Amino acid sequence: MKILVACEESQTVCKAFRERGHEAYSCDIIDCSGGHPEWHLKQDVTPLLDQDWDMVIAFPPCTDLAVSGAKWFAQKRADGRQQRSIEFFMRFANCTEIGRAHV
Repeated sequence: MKILVACEESQTVCKAFRERGHEAYSCDIIDCSGGHPEWHLKQDVTPLLDQDWDMVIAFPPCTDLAVSGAKWFAQKRADGRQQRSIEFFMRFANCTEIGRAHV
């Protein structure tokens, strides 16, 4: 299977799939720390979602969405951070068609 592991710099999940024979790639906007830069796509994941993947796994940041930060929700709503985070999360939630991720 061709697998995209989004928002993963550690490559922990990517390497687990590679060990099982899959063509897996990690993707994050920062360098990977997992030791396999040849399997890491250092870029915004959004354009990659238009490519053919058998599986997309994502770990989008929860900083602006988690209830643990509810104290700051009003500020995050006012400056747009929360809405941007919701939209980013929903890109992954809407990747439902088998064999192709759609945004």
